[in-house]
Amino acid sequence: MKWRVTPTESGSTLLAFLKSKLPEKFSARRLKRALEDNLCQINGRTERFASFTVGNGDQITLLVDELPSPTSKSELFSPERILYEDDSLLIYNKPVGVVSDSTELLKAIQRNLPYLALVHRLDRDTTGVLIFAKTTEMLHAMNALFKERTIQKSYLAIVDGYPEKPSGIIDNQLGILKRYQGQTIWGVVNAKGLPATTEWQCQKKGHHASLLNCFPKTGRTHQLRVHLSHMGHPILGDHQYGRLFRCSYRPNRYLLHAESVSFLHPLTQAPILVTAPIPLDFQQACDQLFGVSR
Repeated sequence: MKWRVTPTESGSTLLAFLKSKLPEKFSARRLKRALEDNLCQINGRTERFASFTVGNGDQITLLVDELPSPTSKSELFSPERILYEDDSLLIYNKPVGVVSDSTELLKAIQRNLPYLALVHRLDRDTTGVLIFAKTTEMLHAMNALFKERTIQKSYLAIVDGYPEKPSGIIDNQLGILKRYQGQTIWGVVNAKGLPATTEWQCQKKGHHASLLNCFPKTGRTHQLRVHLSHMGHPILGDHQYGRLFRCSYRPNRYLLHAESVSFLHPLTQAPILVTAPIPLDFQQACDQLFGVSR
């Protein structure tokens, strides 16, 4: 759909303008998601920020047919998404488009449990393994494991281009570069940053893209997204940390999946290994880019 901004509409935020043009079923949250998914253009230029001020004569284009559907409660929670559960732990396969620390997700997973707390976080469009504690004792114990770095995490990422080496280690410091219209942009800094280490291995190559196994040794905000972009191979679909993509494949979100986690159970010392199935869109990307499903 296309609109032309009138003099009376000039000065409105992009979100307010879109809300005035679309039916009520298009919630503010859904429209913000559409902007973040690069579905809106102003005068031919993609605009991702809801707070952008529109001006008289601006031409606004929104790909309504590609707008993300609202996430239902049944999509937030499904028993099949429980990867592991005992009296003190619950490990869940987080779907795409869900904020990991949202009240809606916590309530959906908690059901009738007396207590449930998030142990760590995944970005909204990162899928896969997400750990919850069912007791305060387990919450403290799992936090200790993360602090001691005795939890092994494995991610899958489809990145732009071909790394020169088959594997490598990225070891540097990350810090906040800027805050812009409600978004925090992280990057590599030379001093006063947070130490961040990622090991990676290239699994497949094809069509100007590569499938990487990534093993973060620290848990910094946006760590994998920043590290892979810094080495010149941003994750496909990650327009926050990637600008120019050589690969022509255009996913609806950045292709990052928390595939597995392993650790010793804090209470029983039993080895725990949990793997999250690859989501459909990730499988489709692998099939199209590399000729095989992951």
